[in-house]
Amino acid sequence: MAFLEPPFARGVARRFRCGSLIPRIVRLASRYLLLMRRRPNPDSEANIRRIDTKARAKKQTHGFQVHFLRGHEVVTRMFSDSLHGGKKGARRAARKFKRSVMRRLPRRRFAGLR
Repeated sequence: MAFLEPPFARGVARRFRCGSLIPRIVRLASRYLLLMRRRPNPDSEANIRRIDTKARAKKQTHGFQVHFLRGHEVVTRMFSDSLHGGKKGARRAARKFKRSVMRRLPRRRFAGLR
C-alpha cells in the first residue's frame, strides 16, 4: 500500500512520529500570539492609551493619552473626559491631535532598514 501514498506523506508521518513538528508549531503559535497580544485596555489603540484609575483611588483620572517618540523628540498629551465632554469627545480630540502630530514629525526609522 505504500506505493499508493504520495511521496511527501511518508515524510509527514515520520515527522509526527518523532514529534519534531508539533513543538515547531507550538513555537510559531506562541510567537504569533506574542506579536498579536491584546492591549490591557480595549479602548486603547496605537499611540493612544486609555487611562482609568481604580474607583477606590483618592484622585480619579479618566481620559486618553497620546504618546510619540520620534528620534530625540517625545510628544505626550492627555485628553481628559471631563474637559472634552465625555469619553467620545476625548477620544475624538486625541485622534485629531495624533493626526496633526503625525504630519509634523518625521517618519519612524528602523535600524537596519533603509
